[in-house]
Amino acid sequence: MKYRIHIIILFSIFFYGYWNWNYILLPLILTLLTYLCTNFIMSSEKRMNRRNLLISITLILLPLIYFKYFNFILNIKLVDFPLPLGISFITFTLIAYIVDVYKKNVAIEMNFSVLFAYIMYYPQLIAGPILRPQELIPQLKSIGKATSNMKIFAIIIFSIGLAKKIIFADQLAQYVDPTYLKPLESTFSQWLVTFYAFPVQLYCDFSGYTDMAIGLALFFGVKLPINFNRPYLTTSIPDFWRNWHISLSNWIRDYAYFPLGNIVKNIYIRSLIIMTLVGLWHGASWTMVVFGFIHGVLVSISNLFRIKKIDNFLPIQLKIFLTFNIFSITLIFFRATDMNNAFEMFKVITLFDSFDFLNFQLLIYPIFLIIIFFFSHKYDNINILEKFVEKTKLVYLSLFISFIWILSIVISLSNSGSNKFIYFDF
Repeated sequence: MKYRIHIIILFSIFFYGYWNWNYILLPLILTLLTYLCTNFIMSSEKRMNRRNLLISITLILLPLIYFKYFNFILNIKLVDFPLPLGISFITFTLIAYIVDVYKKNVAIEMNFSVLFAYIMYYPQLIAGPILRPQELIPQLKSIGKATSNMKIFAIIIFSIGLAKKIIFADQLAQYVDPTYLKPLESTFSQWLVTFYAFPVQLYCDFSGYTDMAIGLALFFGVKLPINFNRPYLTTSIPDFWRNWHISLSNWIRDYAYFPLGNIVKNIYIRSLIIMTLVGLWHGASWTMVVFGFIHGVLVSISNLFRIKKIDNFLPIQLKIFLTFNIFSITLIFFRATDMNNAFEMFKVITLFDSFDFLNFQLLIYPIFLIIIFFFSHKYDNINILEKFVEKTKLVYLSLFISFIWILSIVISLSNSGSNKFIYFDF
C-alpha cells in the first residue's frame, strides 16, 4: 500500500490524541529531535563519536526528566501536569534507535515518516513492548499480508489479553484497592487475599495489554516480540526479570547494564545501581526506589548463590514458590502510595490475632480467580498457544473467543467500564 506509513501515523496520532490532544506534539518533537540528532549531529563517520551520542541521548531524556522526575528531584511540586501517556516507552524506544545507529546496528533512517511511524506505532505506543528499530522499521517499510491462520491466531491472542484485563485484572482490583486505601482497617484474610491478588492483577493488566498489542499488530501482518513468558514459574529473581517485561529487561541489559560495566566493574554494585534505576523507571517515588533497590539486592544474592552453587539442592517447585512470594512481598512497595502506606501494609501482619473465616467466605470470588490464574499460567506461552490453535477446530475456537468476549462485555457493563491500564502511569 503506497500510503501505509501515513495511514499508520494518522491512526496512531488519533489513538494517542484521544487520551489528551495537548500532548500530541510531544512524541512528534521527540522524534524530530532524534531525526535531527542522527541525521546531523551523528550524520558522518567523523561525527559518530561518544560526545555526540551523549548529547543526543540527553536531549531525548530531558522531557522525561521534566515531566516525570522534576518534582521528585527538587522535592517540591513545581510541575503540576499529568504524566504524558507512554513517555517512558517512547523515550526508551528512541534511545534504542540512537544507540543502534551509533553502534551501526542499523542505518540512519532518512525518511522522517518511517521514523515517526516506528515511534508512534499505535498497538505498542502506550505500554510497549519496547521495540528495537530492526524489529519494526523493516516491517513498516514492507508490511506483509496476514494469512487467515495469522488472523485467527491474532484474534485468539487479543481475546486472551482482553480476558486477562477485564475478567482478572479489573475484578481483582476491586479487592486490592480498598485494602491499600485503608490497610489498618482490613482484616488479615483481606490482606492475605490482596497479597496474592495484586501480583495476579499486575501481571494480567500488563501482559493483557501486551497480548492485545501483539494480536492487533499481527492481524495486520506485523509481528511484535513477546513481552512475557510465564514469569511466575521462574526459579530465581534474575530468571524472573528475564521473563517479565522482556523488552525492558533486554533494553536495560544492552543499553544500561553492559555500558555501565565500563565504569563499574563489580557486578553486584552494578546490579544494585541498575535495578534501583529500574525501580525509578516505574515511578518517581521513594517506594519505587526501595522496590528497585531490593531487587538489586535480590539479583546480587541470587547471582552469588548461582556462582557458589548454593541453591542447587533446592527442589524446582520450592524455588518457584520462593521466587513468587519474594516478588510479591516487594510488590507492596510497588503498589503502596507512599512509604507510610507500605509500612501499614506490613503492620497488618503483626496485628494478626485470629483468622476471620466469615470475611474469608466473602472473598471466595477473588480466591477463585487467583486459583484459576495459577492453574492456567503454565499455558500462557506463545508456542503452546500456537499449537493449541493449530490442533483445535475453528468451530471450537469460535466458541472459545465468543465466550471470552461475551463474558468480558457483561463484566465491563456491570462495572460501568474498565479500569485504565496500570502501566499507563509509567
